[in-house]
Amino acid sequence: MIPPAATALRVIESVEGRLIFGRTTRIRAVPPGPHAHAYRTTGHRLPRPDGAILEGWSATPIDGEADGAILYFGGRNENVVWAPDMASFNPRQAVHAFNYRGFGASTGRPSERGVKADALALLRAVGIASPLTIVGRSLGTAVALWLAREARPRRLVLMSPFESVPAVLRARPLGRVGAGLVTQRFDCADLAAAHAGATLVLLAEHDTSVPHEQSRRLVERLPRSTTVRLIAGTTHRSLPRSGGAQRAIAEFLAATSDGASAHFASTFMPRSA
Repeated sequence: MIPPAATALRVIESVEGRLIFGRTTRIRAVPPGPHAHAYRTTGHRLPRPDGAILEGWSATPIDGEADGAILYFGGRNENVVWAPDMASFNPRQAVHAFNYRGFGASTGRPSERGVKADALALLRAVGIASPLTIVGRSLGTAVALWLAREARPRRLVLMSPFESVPAVLRARPLGRVGAGLVTQRFDCADLAAAHAGATLVLLAEHDTSVPHEQSRRLVERLPRSTTVRLIAGTTHRSLPRSGGAQRAIAEFLAATSDGASAHFASTFMPRSA
């Protein structure tokens, strides 16, 4: 029997997680890049020990082996079904993305504790050797930074990064009270300081969700080699799926590549027809 205190904590975690992660109301796509027909997309189902099943996709080159891999983590309210199409800008990369619990066909309820455990499981399931690029957008930048500490990727891409959930709330007049109560903090500062790989930070030209000042404070904790680019004509919502952001990522990967090859294994449970 689960103690009442533990049950109460799980209820709080569940409610708070739903508020932080949000819920998808619209699925958005990325405009096809110059290599739209150079890859194939495969759907996956990844079972977790607690019974949850995560929905995911992988894009791999049609004509042979990939030179690297991208593991993408989405933001609040985001269904990441679009993310494998990043391969249309990066044809030699295998791109992997999974929906958080409660998003799309992923079951369960999202939480900071759960998503970090799932992120590590995803990395192991994909079976990536090297080189690895971890990409995170908004809320997903906290997941990407946490996984980067565990996986030590060669490259890290952060879109609209933030310092912590309380810091984001304090920047909003109606969120100041909640900032002191939230327990799922997604603190990023110490994680940023621990990262040593090549890093690209992308900012939207117009961002009312994560102030540029907060993103730049986090950038100060990242390696000195970090590149920061402002993508013209974008908002917090449109940034990841903009051609400007995708071209910037492709240029970053090309500039930091040494030609090494990557080999991939899979332990996914096949998606039922």
